[in-house]
Parts: sequence; structure tokens; C-alpha cells
Amino acid sequence: MQLNKEIYKTLTILCVEDEDYILEIYKELFGIFFKEVYFASNGAEGLEEFKKHDVDMILTDQMMPKMSGLDMAREIRKIDATIPIILVTAIDNNDTLRKALDINITSFLKKPFTQESIFNTFDTSVKSIIADRILLRQQKLAIDYSQYQENMSFDKEKLIIKDESKLAKYCLGTFYKPLDILSGDSYVVKKVSDSEDFIFIADGMGKGISASITAMLSSSFMNYYITKHIDSKEKSLNLQQLVDEFFIYIQPNLLEEEALSTTILLLNHQTQELHYAMFSMPALLYKENEKDVVTIKSNNPPLSPYSMGAKVSTLSITNMEKLLVYSDGLNENSVDQHTDTYGSYLIQDFTQANNKKEFEELVSKKILTQEDDITYIFISTKDTQNG
Repeated sequence: MQLNKEIYKTLTILCVEDEDYILEIYKELFGIFFKEVYFASNGAEGLEEFKKHDVDMILTDQMMPKMSGLDMAREIRKIDATIPIILVTAIDNNDTLRKALDINITSFLKKPFTQESIFNTFDTSVKSIIADRILLRQQKLAIDYSQYQENMSFDKEKLIIKDESKLAKYCLGTFYKPLDILSGDSYVVKKVSDSEDFIFIADGMGKGISASITAMLSSSFMNYYITKHIDSKEKSLNLQQLVDEFFIYIQPNLLEEEALSTTILLLNHQTQELHYAMFSMPALLYKENEKDVVTIKSNNPPLSPYSMGAKVSTLSITNMEKLLVYSDGLNENSVDQHTDTYGSYLIQDFTQANNKKEFEELVSKKILTQEDDITYIFISTKDTQNG
């Protein structure tokens, strides 16, 4: 035999034969070489066996009761146009040969046959199916490995993201739904002290691994810095100092044409102030009691290898009712059958919602198909059921 025995061990074969003694020969011979061998005593049974099992190749006699080999092959070809079918026949007339060619019989095995002639025919007939199976197996291994790597990456993302929203003084709800496992979005919510809460959202400008790594590096830095500050037991977090050190850390890790958008917030409940540094992020939505929603725009350009420093601004939140922090993906997703974007409805829904749960319900009714990463944090000073 030309083909390696191990290759046959990966294949299944259906043998269709009405002579019992030939079926016994098939059982003894093929049981040694093939992964699985299926048997049928006529064409009708053979067709049913084919439908029940995952068959790689078929060896069938022509002259059988109930249904001939050619009639069975004709029905099988309606289901599978490429499976190798080897017809065992004396080929004693042109009519049989013509019919066989019409239904794309792969090869013929002339009676009487020997073990050598059987496997020589197999070698010729199954080369293509073997090549396809090896290719499919390699593709499956590559897909499985890629899926494993993606799952590990997502587990790492979830480990890096720190969400202490339940510890925040205000009612604070987070929503994080990446479009892909390798998300360009990331966020951190940390309780700094009894009087301070820290909020961070990163949006890597771009797609794929580069944006995801940058976002994760940024969140990792924030987690480390805030934890270090808490351990130092200093009274208050200096946001300007944090931003300056973040600059020093992240700039060498940005590619030549890469940019990073971030929102960095510090809510001080004691002084009733919001300290913020926003780098080309969508405007915060801010609402005070009995007043209309106002937008707080970014006070810095996006972070890049050439950024020269950052500005931290302060806003009084003495009368704050609610605040929405979000990445670009929220307002850029399409609504209304792709004729508009959610950004057109954002302020309206924010005004109507009392908490994250209500806001999420409003968003989900309009964004039916997600097209980008969605990350947002809904902060409310009144509602205590943020969902």
C-alpha cells in the first residue's frame, strides 16, 4: 500500500454488498485499517447507513436486491457531490459505464479483486479526501488555538479591569460590552477613600491587538497607582500628579501613529468637586437639579507620542443630580436601520433615565445591532437602585 496506515485510521468507510462471504472479508480486512467501518447488504440499507453516519468513502457492489449500487450512488450524490464512491463491478457493458460516469462514480474495482487491488484503488481515489481532511484538521487546530488565546486574553482583560462601583458614595452603575474579545475599551472604578472615588475610561484609537494592549496597559497603570496611593495613606489623591506620571508611563508604549483617548475623573464628595482630565473623549453629560443637561468637553487632545502635557480642570458638583461618562462607541452605534446614530438620542435618554438600569433599557431599545465597543458609567446622587 502506498498510503500510511495511520491515515486510513482517520477515515470511515461504508461497505455495501449483498454477498455475506464478501462482507465478512470486508469486516476482517477493513476493521484493521479504518477508524470505523459501516456495512449494508443492499443499496436501500446503504443509503440509510450513509444518512446516519459520518462517512468518508463508499465501496459498493453494483448488482444488489432492492436498490443497485448505481441507484444508491445517484441518491447519495444528491446529498454529497464529492464523497469518493468506488463501484465493484465487472463493467461488462457500456450502459453501466455510461450511467456510472453520469453520476460521477470516483473509481471502479473489477471482480475478482485482491487486497492489493483494493488498496491500490483506495490510494488513487482517496488522495483528495485525505488532503481535504488534513487541511480541515489543521484549520480546526488553528481555530481552536486562536479561540483559546482569545479566551485567555478576555480573562486577562476582566482581571485587569477593577470595578468597585458598589463601594462608591454615589449610586454608580457601569456598563462594559466589547464588540470583540480584543477590545480597545477598558475602564477602572476605584474607591480611593471615604471622600473620593476614581473613574477611568480608556479608548484605544484603532482596532485589534494594538488598541487592546494600550487600553489594558493604561488600566493596569491606574490600578497600580491608585492602590499605591491608598497604601501610602495620604489624605487626598493629586489628580494632576497622577496624569503627569501616566504621561511618562504610557508615551514610550505608544506606536508612532497611535493615539489614546481617555477620561480620568476624581469625585471628591467632601469638597463637592469633580476633577477631570479628558483626552479627546466624548463630552461628559452633566445635569444639576432642576436644570438642563450640559456637556463638559475634553480639555486635552488625544494622548500620542508627541503630547506635551495635560490640563486638569475642576467643576463644582454641589447640585449634581447625575453624570454620564462614556466612550465613543456608545454614540457611534447605528439606530433606526442604520439611518442615524445613537448620539442623536443620547441626551434625551440620559435626561429621562434615573439610573444605569433605566438608561440601559433605553439604549437597548435603539441599538439593536452593536457595531463598536460600548462602555459607560452612570452616576446618580439621588437614586439608590442603580441596577
